[in-house]
Amino acid sequence: MTEHARFLLDLTRGRRAAHEQQLAAWRARDLDCHVDFSRPVVILDLANGRLRPQYTLLKRAGHRVVGVDLVNRTGHDATALAYRLARWLYARSLNAAVGDGRKAARSDDALICGNVTALPFRDASFDLVTSVAAFEHFLDVPRVIDELHRVVRPGAVVWACIHLFASPSGGHNVTLTEVPLRTLPRGIDAWDHLRRRRLPFHVPLNEWRRDQFLAAFERRFDVVNHYCAIREGEQWLSPSIRMELSAFSEDELTCAAYVIVARKRRAA
Repeated sequence: MTEHARFLLDLTRGRRAAHEQQLAAWRARDLDCHVDFSRPVVILDLANGRLRPQYTLLKRAGHRVVGVDLVNRTGHDATALAYRLARWLYARSLNAAVGDGRKAARSDDALICGNVTALPFRDASFDLVTSVAAFEHFLDVPRVIDELHRVVRPGAVVWACIHLFASPSGGHNVTLTEVPLRTLPRGIDAWDHLRRRRLPFHVPLNEWRRDQFLAAFERRFDVVNHYCAIREGEQWLSPSIRMELSAFSEDELTCAAYVIVARKRRAA
């Protein structure tokens, strides 16, 4: 079975929906003291992706959500059709997961095709920015953060979950079907992307480390929380690999999903 086939199977079985709901639960917990969700919140879903899972969940919760991504363009090729099927499967599994029979919110009525380094929004437009597994792909992270600082209101919050490059799945070669990564395909070495690089990168990766992301956010925002949300790879971290990758701490090598919660400073 190919990885894409397993991915579609995970969608039909509800595994992807369960994972996305877990992310949403972490976000709700992290923002409980920082964002008033008793009223509709104006949210920017940064780099929403082709599947648009968090966009769909946030819309479903009754918020005003805008998604921005270069993939938000109309297409009729095989890839576009495949993602339409994936979104339909995701919506169906989401309905099954909540068990209340409601239909998932439309996910195409506030999607903007735009560049994250030049956001097509006015200053101080949003109460909250959410981002999942996107910052590791941005090739000019400081500029993206500058743009976020511009488009959010004073006191607004950015919640970013970053797939760290130093993790076993950080090279994005074996991440399609397992979150967190628990098994390695035959013939693939753990942390190949940090060691021999036998596998090519198929997507843009900035290769930033955890402390680089933290420092970049601290330059423009007040970081109110940061933590490792998902760990993986402890079973592969042998003494020889630890020695080979001594430039990285064990904590860094096993943190796959790193969350940063940052607030824009209010005017004095």
